[in-house]
Amino acid sequence: MTVLGRAVAFERAMHERLVERLEPSTHGRGMFTPSLPLVRYLNHFSVEVGARAPFEQLLAESNALHEAAQLPHRKLSFDDDLGAALAPEFARAGWKQEELLVMPHRGPLPEVEASAVEEVGPGELEPAWAEGIRSSPEIESEEEVRQLVAAQHRRRRAVEVRYFAARAEGQIASYCELFSDGATGQIESVMTLEPFRGRGLAQAVVTRALRESQARHDFTFLVADASDWPQELYRKLGFESAGSIWDFVLLPGASATP
Repeated sequence: MTVLGRAVAFERAMHERLVERLEPSTHGRGMFTPSLPLVRYLNHFSVEVGARAPFEQLLAESNALHEAAQLPHRKLSFDDDLGAALAPEFARAGWKQEELLVMPHRGPLPEVEASAVEEVGPGELEPAWAEGIRSSPEIESEEEVRQLVAAQHRRRRAVEVRYFAARAEGQIASYCELFSDGATGQIESVMTLEPFRGRGLAQAVVTRALRESQARHDFTFLVADASDWPQELYRKLGFESAGSIWDFVLLPGASATP
């Protein structure tokens, strides 16, 4: 199995355990969590790896699944090159698209000072989660914040999760998570709160998580937005892109072009 395939298999297995309901479809599965309808990564159509179908057919499958689940948004996820091939059609139809780089760690352990990074519990992280979520311009309500915080806790149902944090001025300022299935580690949810950015805290928490992961796993990866700057930080720490996965989202009230 390729490193990209291994990362995709890890994420797919985790998401199967994470959601409340799986709905089969011709070219994939609906993955839904009715208790948290505003959390889009828990409510989407996951297209099967290797599937080949035209844009219109996948759109029809997605619409049927989301309508049956009574969800106002639409989200499709692709874990192979079909996402790249269909990206122009989604763009023409008015969908928001996100290319995500799958980045395994391939270099030596970075020489970054991380002794001040602590392993913490999820309860202590809750206020930082909420603050980080609120800072996103896409968040529209406190109910959405509540559901996204609940989704953070839900992850422990699907995979073993450890939390690492750095403090500044007496509070948690930067944090990340480490997922594990015993053989593979994924570093996720890297966040530095805005007042504390530019101090190297993200480097430190990622380095600590990476060291902990490599002590236990033979494979560690993370996923980064292809259009955002953190990918460059991860490259400096020894992560390299192995390929892309894709998400396409149509938000409530947005007009799609057939």
